[in-house]
Amino acid sequence: MIYTIIGSMVIIISLAYIYYKPSAKVTKNIFNAEYYRGLNYLLNNEEDKAFKIFTALMDVDSSTIETHLALGGLYRKRGEFDKAILIHQNLLSRPTLEAELKNQALYELSKDFHSAGLYDRSEKIFRNLSEIKSYRQSCLEHLLKIYEVTKDWEKAIELVKSMDTITDNEKTLALLAQYYCEISSIYNKDNQIEKAIAISKKALKTNKNCIRANYQLAKYYSKNDIGISVQYYHSIIHQNKDFSKYIINKIIHTAKKIQNNNIILKTLMSISEIKEMPFIPDIYFFILYEKDKETAMKYINTFDRTDLVNNFVITHTLASTEDQTGLNGVIHDLVNSYKNIFSSNFYFICNNCGYKSNELNWKCPSCNTWETIVPKSAVDIIEEGKHSE
Repeated sequence: MIYTIIGSMVIIISLAYIYYKPSAKVTKNIFNAEYYRGLNYLLNNEEDKAFKIFTALMDVDSSTIETHLALGGLYRKRGEFDKAILIHQNLLSRPTLEAELKNQALYELSKDFHSAGLYDRSEKIFRNLSEIKSYRQSCLEHLLKIYEVTKDWEKAIELVKSMDTITDNEKTLALLAQYYCEISSIYNKDNQIEKAIAISKKALKTNKNCIRANYQLAKYYSKNDIGISVQYYHSIIHQNKDFSKYIINKIIHTAKKIQNNNIILKTLMSISEIKEMPFIPDIYFFILYEKDKETAMKYINTFDRTDLVNNFVITHTLASTEDQTGLNGVIHDLVNSYKNIFSSNFYFICNNCGYKSNELNWKCPSCNTWETIVPKSAVDIIEEGKHSE
């Protein structure tokens, strides 16, 4: 009797399994199809459509880990950090969650905290996950971003020095130099000039191509040693000719504070001899008024006047120095406007993303790259337009 009952139960269970198995398979296939459809929307930047699909999938089966991760990432991208945090914390509360999935959920949660500005919580998780080989590089990069945002430059320097996975040594040294420059800037604001100078020199020793370090040292020394200051300014022009007009403007501005213009004149004459230097009206004006017209004209004659842009700039530079008494008011105003354009107006444009500003930023606020912003005058922009045609 017992064996008969057991046999009947086995048959019933077997039949039920056979009956329900195809249905479950169809449901799962439909579920998977929807999930991949949602991923496809994500890849095509159709976030709203992806969001609707993943939300619907959560309603159908709230136990699916992949859906939690996808939906949490979407909430974070939409700026709904509290919901993203809640989803990932809910996922981590599962006692049966596998170790690898737990690490993945922790990684996502740490990004949630970072995006929400909860940097201390984010830092703690990233530090723990960085001990795992597969997460190390990514976590260290996120930690570096945290230290940059919080301006914890000492930790940033310590971290960069420990990042043994970085293979580009030149890039590493360039980054370290920027962090040293940040510390130097802090010392300068606190009127600790000697410490500021020492750290900027350390930055320059770390990366000899660091324009910012030379710029800082030029500014620091301009207060008590114009000769050394000008040398550092001069170095910047050798590093990047895109800074030449801007730096010349700074040198001449510095010269106005002292009575000894011989140093400045000597420096400008030296700069004017650098190969492939553009014509700089400020150099012409300084030579003209501090030395003589003949020397100023020698400077002009070193440039190719058949070049349309050169000829345009030189012609209006010369016009601005002529006696304006015989000109009518319209021409007089026109000449003065050209003089203003060529002499003092600068825009600061990122070579990496095109971000434009009215002030020099050493880190681009748009693409977060260091030392990619360069000063450009109106003439530079005109000339670039000519070359792009």
